[in-house]
This record gives sequence, structure tokens and C-alpha cells, in this order.
Amino acid sequence: MRRLSRWMIVLAVVSLAVFGAPTAMASNPPWHVVYSPSVGASAGVGEPVLITGYSYVGEGTPAHGVELTFDDGVTWAEADLSSNGSWRYLFTPMRSGDVTFRMRGWYNGALGDISPPRTFHVGTPGSLAPISCPCTFRESEFPHDDIDPLPVELGVRFAVDRPGWLNGVTFRRGPYRGPVTIRVWGPGGTLLHEHVEPSVTSSYTSAAITPPVQAQPGTDYVVSYYTPEGGYQASEDFYTGTLFHAPYIVRADAGVYRYGEGGGFPTDTWNHSNYTIYPSFTSQQG
Repeated sequence: MRRLSRWMIVLAVVSLAVFGAPTAMASNPPWHVVYSPSVGASAGVGEPVLITGYSYVGEGTPAHGVELTFDDGVTWAEADLSSNGSWRYLFTPMRSGDVTFRMRGWYNGALGDISPPRTFHVGTPGSLAPISCPCTFRESEFPHDDIDPLPVELGVRFAVDRPGWLNGVTFRRGPYRGPVTIRVWGPGGTLLHEHVEPSVTSSYTSAAITPPVQAQPGTDYVVSYYTPEGGYQASEDFYTGTLFHAPYIVRADAGVYRYGEGGGFPTDTWNHSNYTIYPSFTSQQG
């Protein structure tokens, strides 16, 4: 391919600065996947909702930017985009009714097509989105190893939108790779399950909950693990609003912890943290 001259490059940069808005994209427009909210989700008036997803330009190349519109293109708001193509936008509805949004992305200064609409309900009953289980709600994350050496119980608080069973848990460990205690908690800190997971060599742990714990809609549960020497993974400013990722409803400040020997029901929060722990749900027992 013939190289552009230095003056052609300068002219292109100046044109972009002067004329501002990206042009329409002729080919390979960004395509979008919405993770939250699921179709039919229902939020409360004044409840911050995390709108999340991925945007790519063919073969896994992430878009350079993503915008959302809530008024059919009259105005646009830029989402927070990560280097891997994941994005999120915090939206707080202030009145009852349906909220419909669309997305568009850009790549190398060229705009892509506007996506099909996605609608969720506010202050009115929702409907159950179809699911294929076992299900989890793991979102894109960029955790770091925490060197905290103190004994601590780390967990995530969530609800489900339909009856089923909690049949497993996955989490990423930090420097500590020794034995940990897995627990499932119900309303008021009722202990529903407990078992010890042995030492591992990798950071990733996947454990079965046997027998599965029955879960009912409208009830808060916590899945947690206790580490006697800290050494966990965490990321801040993660659970800043509600994730509606069917069948899960994961509200702001879902990441919880409790310090102390032996652990216990975790209820403390810190800077909307995520401790990289995720339950697994199934709609059928066994």
C-alpha cells in the first residue's frame, strides 16, 4: 500500500479537528452486545441502572467509542469504554414508564449504524427474559491483587428474578492460594451452605454448591468465601448501580466483606468494590 505523504496526514488531522463529528462508516460498523439490562427488566424510579455491553468492529477489534441515545438520536451520551471493547453507562430514571435506548459506535473517526432499540421498565412490572443455564452475571473486570494480610470474608449480594437453585460459585484469588471456606447466606445472615475448598496453584477457583441451595425471587442472597490471610483480588467503582442480567438483580454496593477470624456474614462495603466472586444459578435442580 502506498504511504500517505506527511502533508496528507496533517490535512486529515486538521480536517478532523475543524469539522469535528465523525463521518458515516461505509463498512465494518461496530456491532453491539448488551449485557445489562436484560429484556423485560424493571427498575425503580430513581434507581441507578448500569447499562453495560461490548462493541466490536469485526474479528474482535474493539470500537474506539460508544454513545447511547434515550431520545431516538436527538442527543447522545458517551459511555465509558475499556480497552477490551466493554463499556458501561450509569442511567438514573426519574419517572415511571418505559425507557428505550440505542447505541452507535465509532472506529477510526467513522460512525457506525445505530443499533436496534432496547427497552426496560421503570416503576412498572417487568417480564422474565429467556435464559440458558447454568447462569452467571460476570461482567468485564480489571481487578488487582490486594496485599491485605488480614482474615476476611468477601462476597457478593444479589437477588434472582425467578425460582431456581444456586449450584456453584467462581472467583479469582489474589496472592493467597491456601484453603478457603465457601458460604451461602440467606435473609438476615442465615447460613444456607458451607464447605472448605483446598489449596490451588492458579488464581481461578470454580466450586460446586452441593446440594444446590434453593433460591426464591425477591430475596437477597450472599455468596462468599473466607480467606484467613487476605490476599484477594478486588476492583473499585464497579457496582455503582443495578445490574439487571437475567436471572440476576445485582444492586449498587453488591460487593461486601467482613473482617475477623473465622469470617461471618459480610455486610460492609467499600467504594462500590467487586471481589471477583460470582454465583451460578440453574432453573432445574440436579
